[in-house]
Amino acid sequence: MTRMFRLSALVLLLGFVSAPLFAGDDKDEATYRKIESQLESTTIDSLAYEEADVTEVVKDIAKKARITIVIDSKALEDVDEDDRVITLELAEVKASNALNIVLDQIKLVKMYKNGVLYITNAEKAQGAVTTKVYDVRDITVKIVDFPAPKLRLRAADDSGGGPIIDYGDEPDDPTVDDIVEMVEESVEADWGGAASVSIVKGQLVVRASREVHKDVADLLDQLRSAK
Repeated sequence: MTRMFRLSALVLLLGFVSAPLFAGDDKDEATYRKIESQLESTTIDSLAYEEADVTEVVKDIAKKARITIVIDSKALEDVDEDDRVITLELAEVKASNALNIVLDQIKLVKMYKNGVLYITNAEKAQGAVTTKVYDVRDITVKIVDFPAPKLRLRAADDSGGGPIIDYGDEPDDPTVDDIVEMVEESVEADWGGAASVSIVKGQLVVRASREVHKDVADLLDQLRSAK
């Protein structure tokens, strides 16, 4: 090579990007979902490493999942050399799980930017936040239900006539305030710091990283299923 370039990130061009690099929030969101789907749907038959450098392990996972991964070289420099040496053996494992196992060892996290998956430290990942509005009216709306009455026969010594009819109490539907409380208690994030959840005109407004948004969406889906 006649020239060398210093890069702020170590780019691993592994395989190909599973979607084009679009501009705009909606298209970037679609790209992110495609990468996540690719990681979740790819099952790796076997991964075996003996004191391999973490970059080689990530390179192998990215190649098998057919995505592009970018490692923040500055964040990697802060990782202890011993932690950068990977020894593991996995069989029939999802690419997403394999990557998470590796990231747990080097204490780095993943984030998405410009249509690719980045590996960096938690501080930088928390700074990459987006704001989304969640329509939760289908969860908070009170559904009018008319439960069937329960009939209880009176005791023999009861002078009153006829059975006792008990209509019971209707369960309370969660309010938006209840949902905010559940989000803050159930979803791990820097609430009150880089991440926030609030109510605007009865809607849930969440400012957080993509990973947190994913967990919030999963929680809301669970609440919808419980109705």
